[in-house]
Order: sequence, then structure tokens, then C-alpha cells
Amino acid sequence: MLKRFFLSRKTVITLILLMLGAILLGYSFPQRFLTPPPELDTWQLANPTLAKLSRGLALDHVYTSPWFAVLLALFLVSLCFSTWEQFRIALRKSREGISEGESFETPISAAELAAGLRSLGYLKLGGRDGANRFVRHPWGYWGNFLLHLGIVVSIASSLLILLCEKRAVIDLLEGEVHQPGAEWIKEERGLLAGKLILPEAVRLDRVVPEYYDNDNMRQLTTDFSFVDAAGRATPFSMHINKSVRHKGMRIFQGKSHGRAFFVKFTGRDGQEHGEVFSLDQPVDRNTASYKDFVLTWLPSELKTKYYGDAERRSLDGNNPLFVMRLMEDGKVAAELPLKVGETGRLGDYSAQLVKVERWGGLIFIDTTGMAGIFLGFFIVCLGGSLSYFCPPRECSLSPAGSGCRLVWRATRFERLYRDEFDELRSLARLPATTDEQKA
Repeated sequence: MLKRFFLSRKTVITLILLMLGAILLGYSFPQRFLTPPPELDTWQLANPTLAKLSRGLALDHVYTSPWFAVLLALFLVSLCFSTWEQFRIALRKSREGISEGESFETPISAAELAAGLRSLGYLKLGGRDGANRFVRHPWGYWGNFLLHLGIVVSIASSLLILLCEKRAVIDLLEGEVHQPGAEWIKEERGLLAGKLILPEAVRLDRVVPEYYDNDNMRQLTTDFSFVDAAGRATPFSMHINKSVRHKGMRIFQGKSHGRAFFVKFTGRDGQEHGEVFSLDQPVDRNTASYKDFVLTWLPSELKTKYYGDAERRSLDGNNPLFVMRLMEDGKVAAELPLKVGETGRLGDYSAQLVKVERWGGLIFIDTTGMAGIFLGFFIVCLGGSLSYFCPPRECSLSPAGSGCRLVWRATRFERLYRDEFDELRSLARLPATTDEQKA
């Protein structure tokens, strides 16, 4: 009963529709690991009802949610039953002979005609009731089985990834070191995975953005190093469309990069506060990058922005302009633009822009099962090739009077391989048939 349930048309169609629906949900709802926090916060504020639904049903991390794992497991069970049935069908077809198809009788001996069949690539696969069976491309029987097997391998590997994958993101200043076991900005784990811990400390060495004259990005290069316990550094470099693998872990560039502004605040009482404001890179030289901050020691909300170049001559100049605004009751109470080394007054505080540094993001992925997905795709391609390019052509050769009788058929695309039957007739010293003669 279990087998019939998972092989029923309704069950298979329902599982396929549910899988497609899950994929659509993954595209429709922002995924927390892939979406920058500011964008995610903006979407949640604009869609409070959908945001509540997303959190309640784990729609903000569809592919690592328990319900998606259960759905994938059910789909895998159905595919396993289907693959087993395809195996039995392929095995039966490989063993059984044929009882119908195009046929002719010829006065030449069965041994002579069998030699002609072998010359055309037909292989002898046993026989019964006095008839010998020959098949050209017998491996074509296994095409559908391999198609199903490849899908099973891919789905099983995907389920393994879903359960065991660990992903994390960290934003670092140039020269900053992230120690193994330290907290991540964002982390996502499979249902059976533990915390992602780096094998060695990682240090961001350099972030080099390059732009065209129209401010479109030409290249982003990120240099970083893994530093072992003895202090030995192993340098790496990556850029757009290039990742790095180190000790079983894949490292990608983060989705964001920008500038970090080090500001020293001094109150009227002489008390000092040092803050670092990290903002994303602006989209062009005339557009600022914005970010809001809430500081525990500052009673007002602080809004910041910066331009890549104070003179608007480039998107990524050596003289960026940093602007801070104090907000009270939704209105600007004080505003202070600063360049490196400048000092100004912001409300009750004196503020100095001490220095500006670059920052960049690194994405770390520790996963098991990706090789299985590629293997599954290879098996699927192999099965499709066998099904559509190597369909078996079967011949049954049996004695008939002083000669023999041959029965032929193609298991697929019979009209396409019709010329093979005519070639067999020519081997038997018989004229080729035509559609008019058959009619």
C-alpha cells in the first residue's frame, strides 16, 4: 500500500507542485542569509503582515526549514520507488525476447544472417523457444532507469546539504582578524549542523574596487589570509566570479563593501566616545550612501551618509565626505559634514573624523554533498542520451523451413530507424520494402 501510494499519479503530481511552490516562496520572500540586513528591515517595515507570516512559517529561510526537509524527503521516497520500478522494467526488457514486429523469411541460413547482424552492431542476448535474440544498443534499455537514478542522487545530495550545510557572513575592516569561534554577523545552519567554526583565524588584507567612467563596477578584488596558531599567514585573493577553497571550506566575496569612518566625540564635560560607522559603497558619485545608528550614550537618533568623493569627481576617491545628522521629533536638529582630519560641532558634542578605512564581507560555506549533485546531473545526462540517442533495436532469428525467419522492431523512433530493417532485408538478399508496397 505504501508503494502504491508513493507511485500514484496524484501523489507524484502533488509532490511536484509542492516543490515548485516552495521554490516560488523562496523567490517571493527575502531570504535572511542572502538579503542585506537594511533591505530585510525595509521589507519587513513595508510588509508587516507578510513579515509576521515569514517568521512564523520560516519563509525567510525556506531551504533550511524543517517543513522543506520533510517535503524533500517525501519526494525522495517517491523517486526511490519509481527508480526501483524502472530498474525492474529495464531488467525485464533486457532478458525478454520479442514476439511481434516487422518480419520476413529468407532462404539463407540462420548462421549466415546472424553474422550479418553482428557486423551491424547487433549483440546476441540469448534466446528461447529455438529463437536467438539480437539487440543493437542494449544499454538503451537502462536510459529511463538512469534518468530516475540521477534525480534520486541529486535529491539525496540536496537533502544532505540541507541537513548538514553551514554558512556564515562576516564584515571586516582591512587588517581586522576574525578568530575561530567568534560571533558572525549572519549564520545559517542545516537542521543537523552545529556552529560554523573556522579552522584558522582569517584576516582581511585589502579591498580594491575598480569602476568604469560611468560608475559601473568593473572589478572587486578581495585579498585575505588565513593565520594559523603560530602566526603563519596563507594569503588568498578572489574577485567577482572567483571563489576560494581552503581546508574543505568555500569562501566567497560578501554582497557589500564600503568605508568605515572613525569618529571621536567629545562632550562639554570632556568625556570622549569613539565610534566606527560602516556604510555601504554609494551607487554613483552623485548619490550618497545612507545608514541610521542608535548610540546608547546619545539621546537623539543619528543619521549618516557619505559620498565617495567630496568633489564628486569619482565614486571611490581619496577624499570622501561624511555627514552626520542629529534627529529630534523627526526633524534635523544638527548637521555636520566632515572630511578626514576635520573637527566640527554636532549638538552638545565636538566630533572629529579621525580616519577612514575600507571594509569588506566574506562568506564562508561548509557543505557536504555538492559532488553528489554534479554526479546526479551527469547520470541524468547519461540516461537521457541513452534514451534518445541509443534506443535498442531488437531482432529475433528462428529457423523456418530450409532458411530462417527474422522479426525486427525498434523500441523507440521506429520510423527513424526504418532503414535498418531494409538493410537487414538486403543482407537476406531480399528487396527493400517501401511504404507503398506495404500498403
